[in-house]
Amino acid sequence: VVVDDDEEVRTALRRLLRAMGHEVRVFASAEEYEACPAAADCLIVDLRLPGLNGFELRDRLRLRGSPTPIVFITGDGGPTPGDMMGHAGTQPLAKPFDDSELIANVDAVAVDAGSL
Repeated sequence: VVVDDDEEVRTALRRLLRAMGHEVRVFASAEEYEACPAAADCLIVDLRLPGLNGFELRDRLRLRGSPTPIVFITGDGGPTPGDMMGHAGTQPLAKPFDDSELIANVDAVAVDAGSL
């Protein structure tokens, strides 16, 4: 699952992940995803979203018991120190990123979560 408000990013990630053999669902906001959650092996979530941000979406999912691993991406250089409060160990992938960087991050969170 990809959650990003940038249509070009959603399209590019959908193409990349489908080329790798994955079934992909895309959402333009955290609220859109929450309204129609899709089962996923991994979520790729933009930190800066209109409405709920990526960390808030993760926190809400965790409160509901979702163990789905999340790779955070960001186009503005990363979270501010205030964003990072309570989110130790979270290192977002800065846009633009190389396909291999994304794949490595997806693989890393999936291994950490025991998905692979």
